[in-house]
Amino acid sequence: MKIFLLTLSIFFFCHSADSQIFTQAKAEKALQNYRDNLALLRKEHSNGRNLPNVEFFLFGMGDRLKMIYKNGMLINAKTQKVLRRWKIKSSIIVPSEYLVHLELENGKALDIQEDSQGVYIYENNIQIIMAESGLNLPNFDGKKFAPVLRVLHHEILMNIDEGLPLANFMVYSKPTYRNAAMPIMAISKTNNLNLIINWVTNLKEPYNRSREGNPEIDNFGQVLYIISTVSDRNHPLIEKVLEEADLYKNGEYIEGKTNDTYHPVYQTKWMKYGLKSLGIADSYKIPLVYDNHSPVFWVDYKTQNVGGRQFDEPTSLNSPYLTWAEDHTFNQKRGIVSLKDYPLSWESEALEANYSKMAIVDNAYANTKICATHAWHAAEMFLLLLEQK
Repeated sequence: MKIFLLTLSIFFFCHSADSQIFTQAKAEKALQNYRDNLALLRKEHSNGRNLPNVEFFLFGMGDRLKMIYKNGMLINAKTQKVLRRWKIKSSIIVPSEYLVHLELENGKALDIQEDSQGVYIYENNIQIIMAESGLNLPNFDGKKFAPVLRVLHHEILMNIDEGLPLANFMVYSKPTYRNAAMPIMAISKTNNLNLIINWVTNLKEPYNRSREGNPEIDNFGQVLYIISTVSDRNHPLIEKVLEEADLYKNGEYIEGKTNDTYHPVYQTKWMKYGLKSLGIADSYKIPLVYDNHSPVFWVDYKTQNVGGRQFDEPTSLNSPYLTWAEDHTFNQKRGIVSLKDYPLSWESEALEANYSKMAIVDNAYANTKICATHAWHAAEMFLLLLEQK
């Protein structure tokens, strides 16, 4: 029998379920499998960061309702309303299965789980639908880090919100081309580009601007690449990008500011790659000068790099995507790994992030100015580990 329940202004569609998906023993086994895989990754990447000691899990990949599980509650991440509350005896969070298994004080148990079709609660032999829309969620079978890849993929998709590819859906309200480019590259490999196609189709600006109002010149190549994933050279923004880029030509390359510093190698590599992705010929030449952002672009032109000092530990801790990008370029393993089961990606001390929004997860994140998850960080890890069998 099908019934409709109205609870806290959310419609929950329920139908009979044979049983909950996970027993406690099965959940524990799945968690151990994930932890073993994560331990293997930490063995290879020995640098780690201990994030705040907070147990939570995010539900709502893609354009689904964003929800947070913590302390026996399922909470709307936007409104902070408690959607469901349980008196729990114990809980098991299994990130690789997108699962929270709860043992209740009344002796019963339930699961909250997300899959390719939606987010569901399995309770008292009833399946309660919290959110539904289709996604492609590969298992990454055959990959060395399959359980970890599933979590990283989740952390990328969690930060697509209402069609916008955000770095973190809680602390950022607008996407930037730099933060979006690598996550879009990742979801292109899992056939989820439909989630951002409307945003790409309606792009009108050739670059984002920094807090000081400066145009971010690496954005030219990034937005051209982003357009290439779902459109072609007829996109109306392309001519505007090419015209703007001409204003920043310095001989055979482009040069301007990225994060308020000049990075001509990084910017020219992105420009060439964006044009190449669209099948547009170019005459740009990558300057043979030292640029510490040069290895951050690793998709092509790896040999056009003048060596120098790599990112230091404080930078790697705050902006871990930079070191993971260097790992791609230099075939090294300096990328920092979370010492928690979840989340695996983060960013801290970013000037434009509103860290107070992390208080919905816990004040420990807000007070230390850490956001978790982070799509660019997750994407750099995902794209590197995806190649390992």
